[in-house]
Amino acid sequence: MIALTFELHLREPLLATALEGDPNSSVSLPFIPGSMLRGALIVRYLAQRAIPDAAANPTCRRLFFDGQTRYLHAYPVDRMRNRTLPTPHAWKVEKGTKTPVYDLSVDLRDIEQAKSLGGPFVRLDGNEFELYEPAKQINVHTQRDRKMGRAVEGAGAVFQYEAIAAGEAFGGVILCADAAAADELQPLLEQGELSMGGSRGAGYGLVEVQDVQRLADWHEAPMDLDDIPPSGELVITLLSDALIRDENGQYVAYLDVAALETWMEARLEPVPEQTHAQPAIVGGFNRKWGLPLPQTPVARAGSVYVFNAREAIPVERLTRLIEEGIGDRRMEGFGRIAINWHSQYDVLNLREIPSQPSTPVLPSLSGISVTLARTITERMLRRILEHKLVERVNQLWIEGPISNSQLSRLRVIARSALATRDVERIGRYLGELRETAHKQFESARIEGQSLLEWLRGRLGDSPDQVWHGLSLAQSDLPSIGSVQAEWNEALAREYTIRLIDTVLAKAVQERRER
Repeated sequence: MIALTFELHLREPLLATALEGDPNSSVSLPFIPGSMLRGALIVRYLAQRAIPDAAANPTCRRLFFDGQTRYLHAYPVDRMRNRTLPTPHAWKVEKGTKTPVYDLSVDLRDIEQAKSLGGPFVRLDGNEFELYEPAKQINVHTQRDRKMGRAVEGAGAVFQYEAIAAGEAFGGVILCADAAAADELQPLLEQGELSMGGSRGAGYGLVEVQDVQRLADWHEAPMDLDDIPPSGELVITLLSDALIRDENGQYVAYLDVAALETWMEARLEPVPEQTHAQPAIVGGFNRKWGLPLPQTPVARAGSVYVFNAREAIPVERLTRLIEEGIGDRRMEGFGRIAINWHSQYDVLNLREIPSQPSTPVLPSLSGISVTLARTITERMLRRILEHKLVERVNQLWIEGPISNSQLSRLRVIARSALATRDVERIGRYLGELRETAHKQFESARIEGQSLLEWLRGRLGDSPDQVWHGLSLAQSDLPSIGSVQAEWNEALAREYTIRLIDTVLAKAVQERRER
């Protein structure tokens, strides 16, 4: 099969809802399901082609519906940008320790207080491994009435989303039966951003597709297989949840031996003491019907099953089973397996991942979004400036013999100059003061200098001096995505005039109170 590999970088939080959590919340899976990727590509494919009946179109069916093309789950990528895999449940540690890690599917050990590992995904390198877990973020929302556009009585419930955080990267894979399918799907991936997951209209689900590659010889897990002789050991690790039916056609939450013997065309004997498996429940939601899908028991990803072969199993049969997978819904990433993947070492060592400072990923904005973001950031900056202005004015006092009439007359000039930010008008007024008024402004003191000198100093300040005088730092500038508020000369002139006016108003008020 031909594999299309690529990376999915989250530009917004992503919500792939799992069947867990509080009824008033949604908790995301720690990976991107293959069904979600398949749905996003179907939307893009149909949008570019006028297909009246997608289900009846042979090309559309071959790409998305008949199981020939398989969309694997997108798991987190490691430091080398390789796709990680689910952590085997057979790996245990002594309670209270991190290492060594014992693989109980290889060697039975009497561990007094064994516990599973914390990370859901792993990268195995010899007898050392690293654990990976994508970061989550919790956002609180309020239910809004559709007509009113806000919370109203009876429709204002508070709920929260625990979504995969923006900035996380995942490795995706699409397995194509032939080159024709790969030729159809590769351009869809190379077109860039996709929208997937829940609450896409509320700032969730924007994903950027990067590094699309076509590989003819791709393996999900390291493969070093040989023929399994009679009485040889067969270790199967589930790399995704598997929907298995028993002989009666009912779904079961374990790997059924009879079904596996049918797929492998060989007789097997289970080794239950070395098997470490866990069940799970999967569901979903059909947007077309507007209804939830049936909840189904599955064998959970990471489950490890150990068998003894009662007869020889050729390597070709093992390879075919790995490529095809097992169980139902294989085109959506279910039923992926690895054979004898981690059966070489019974003791493993956890390698600590060096911590790196996280770099926030800023969402890209365009068009009207940029204009709106600039308006919002400017209003946020003005709110910050208002607080800085009040703090600065509270530090200033005008002392000395100056009448309220002189202060009020200058306030009138300042307020009329504010509309056009004309600081020169205030300067001209100060330069044309009569002798009596000039003496009063010279006699009044503020910050250890005459009021006249202080006023002329503020009028001559550069924009940087204005912001420094208000104790405004670069880190105070608000931003939305890639749009950041800016301080400019016009804004500096405005707040210079407002500072002068507010200081004079404070002095007039204090004199009236005295």
